[in-house]
Amino acid sequence: MTHENTARWNDLFDTLNELLNEKIQDDEIRQLYEEYQHREGASEQYLTAFETEYGVRLPEDFRAFYQRKDGSGYAFHILYPGDAEKEECTPFYLMSLEEIRETKQYFCEVDEKLDEYYSEEEIRKLDPEIKPYLFHKEWIPFATMAGGSLYLMLDFDPAEQGTYGQIIMYVHDPDFVYYVTETFTELLKVSTRNLRIMDEIEY
Repeated sequence: MTHENTARWNDLFDTLNELLNEKIQDDEIRQLYEEYQHREGASEQYLTAFETEYGVRLPEDFRAFYQRKDGSGYAFHILYPGDAEKEECTPFYLMSLEEIRETKQYFCEVDEKLDEYYSEEEIRKLDPEIKPYLFHKEWIPFATMAGGSLYLMLDFDPAEQGTYGQIIMYVHDPDFVYYVTETFTELLKVSTRNLRIMDEIEY
């Protein structure tokens, strides 16, 4: 990441953090926010070991975030993909690298194709950036909501129209996978836009 890109990304990180602070109107959430402020980042060695374990190259922006904060702590929601203007916005908290490793042991630990569960007509609804899987070993979940019925994932095996390391979402009941953004940076930008619109943090 170039010096210019690093400075721009740090501004985005700080803006998101300031918005989170502004939107808190609940004492319990305020406590979670304060705990998040004291949360340390992941070391370069741990990030490299994580990449080696899963045979992936983490996107630079994702790496940069985790070097500042290794997740957000259980239940402190910092990501808000969707469209707040349409009231279609779901809060997610970031898992730590260790929580990601634990989750990966039972979620997306095997490959299961969509055609095992869905008809050709239903599969055609899949976003073109994503290969036709319901669960895939090359997907790494990194954020979820309490209860784990939705996951944001890094996709390290995209379709031809997709991008390595793109962000996708698994939704439970009915189970399906959706494209979210091309990069982690764009995900942060979407979250920032939604937080600006929201009156308070949603839980």
